[in-house]
Amino acid sequence: MILSVVVVLVVLLDVLRLRARASKLRVLSRGAGEHTLLTATGVHPEGSWATDDDLVDLVPRDLPVVAALDLLGAVDPGGYREDRWARGISASQAVLVREKYREDVNPDDPTEFVAYVRRVKDHVHAKVDIAVAPGLEAGPYDLGYRAATLRQIGKRPSLWIAGSVLGYAAVLGALVTDWRWGLVALAVYSAHPLLVFAGTPLRPRDLWVPRVLRTPHLWFKTSGGRKSTAEKRQAARLEQAAPWYEQNRDRNFHEPPRENCPSCGGTELSRWVTAHDLVQRKPGTFTMDRCVRCGHVWQNPRLTEEGLGFYYRDFYDGLGETSAEAVFSGKTEPYYGRARMVEPFVKPARWLDVGSGHAHFCLGAKEVLPGTRFDGLDQGAAIEDAARLGRIENAYRGSFKDFAGELQGRYDVISMHHYLEHVRDPWEELDIAADVLPDGGYLLIELPDPEWRLGRLFGQYWMPWFQPQHQHMMPIGNLEKTLAERGLTTVATEREEAHLCNDFTLALLLWLGDKAPRTPAPWRPEEVRLRRTRSFLVWTFGIPAFFATMLLDQTVNRFLAHRTGTGNAYRLLARKTPRA
Repeated sequence: MILSVVVVLVVLLDVLRLRARASKLRVLSRGAGEHTLLTATGVHPEGSWATDDDLVDLVPRDLPVVAALDLLGAVDPGGYREDRWARGISASQAVLVREKYREDVNPDDPTEFVAYVRRVKDHVHAKVDIAVAPGLEAGPYDLGYRAATLRQIGKRPSLWIAGSVLGYAAVLGALVTDWRWGLVALAVYSAHPLLVFAGTPLRPRDLWVPRVLRTPHLWFKTSGGRKSTAEKRQAARLEQAAPWYEQNRDRNFHEPPRENCPSCGGTELSRWVTAHDLVQRKPGTFTMDRCVRCGHVWQNPRLTEEGLGFYYRDFYDGLGETSAEAVFSGKTEPYYGRARMVEPFVKPARWLDVGSGHAHFCLGAKEVLPGTRFDGLDQGAAIEDAARLGRIENAYRGSFKDFAGELQGRYDVISMHHYLEHVRDPWEELDIAADVLPDGGYLLIELPDPEWRLGRLFGQYWMPWFQPQHQHMMPIGNLEKTLAERGLTTVATEREEAHLCNDFTLALLLWLGDKAPRTPAPWRPEEVRLRRTRSFLVWTFGIPAFFATMLLDQTVNRFLAHRTGTGNAYRLLARKTPRA
């Protein structure tokens, strides 16, 4: 009975969530407009529709059940239009678009529609929505592209299969243990699609297909399938990149180890972390030492400049650009918190964000400080895209040192968010910041906190160690002293406020990723035997663990931060002391 009750509760909660989203889908009115209609193969439009938006993704009323559930699982239509953080999504059937944003889209590849809508929605000033179009008849739904579509919207097909198998097994278990209550669980499980769509603008044409028969068929189809056009392009890029990685994979990229602390010169050192590249899985072993005297933690031996180039390549740009964009657009509250920290001290006219990447911080900070003009500096190509999309006014691509003379005295605030830990010489970067800032200007810094106790406990699986990219981890006391030596007085600090309660969950994610089969990469050419089976088993057993780690993060992790007043990161705001 208990298992049956659990199944019923889980299904009903999911019904309420998806039904609420389906009910928020607006229905377009008929009418002519200046927009262009782009349709997928087999989609039949009858009539035309009017809209004031730059792009509207059109959802047919008869969209098949699987496609409709996947869509609702990825987007909440109620806040989608106004939410600049919501990633673009598509039912992959048809779009209405103004000529300004029109592009050619492969009508036979549903993932191309998702990528296209996402590109348009990334524009700060573009108005993008999703709506039901009466009279639009859905085309054939090709399950061969389902796995590729799930990957395109940021979901892992093997994880979906694992979760679906667990739910199916729970229903069978309920039937076996107590058939009367099991029949109740089976009835509710089977009625899930009916309960989701009844009374909403969607009326899937295959709603009559029994869920208990549809689901195993979906496992088979989702476990394989065809590659999308983008994935084929990615495979070609992987192949093109392979020779370069083959030539450089076995090189020694480490400098000789240091015998003293780069911060204070102390010679009593302690081995703190031994780690591997757990994100990209590039080869190599990396160690971080801690100075007993001052607590500074740094990579020792550190990578050469060529080594940094090897490990940074294809991470934020190139092959890894899509993944990086998804990560940085996911957690938005820190962006607001950073801007609010400055607000009581200054209303900046101009703000420079150093190490800005895709400029997600600037995008969020504009909501807190609408009168501020934000510029960004970074060495990656993403900074130029950020300017093109309207997230920043000016993009400076290169090192801070390259632009120091040009930028001197121009900004009320300079920020460095999770930047200093990446550079080879953070003290030089602080010298440049102190020189570029005008008298009375502010420097805002956010860094991982090496003093956070869970960092030592989790070892290499504590995400902020992030080897091999993180070179230096500075305790907050060291940073305050370093800034004071450069004429910058600390005016505010935030430790618990900068903490993100995700240490347990991210540690599990890294651990599972370490154990699961590896995805193809030019720096890792070997094929993993039984890749899909291993991936399925690892993530199936990992799903219950995720619930446990999320609970630990919201209880133990949050309690530790509140009790100690610290966290896994800290923020520091300093003001450049005016010259007498």
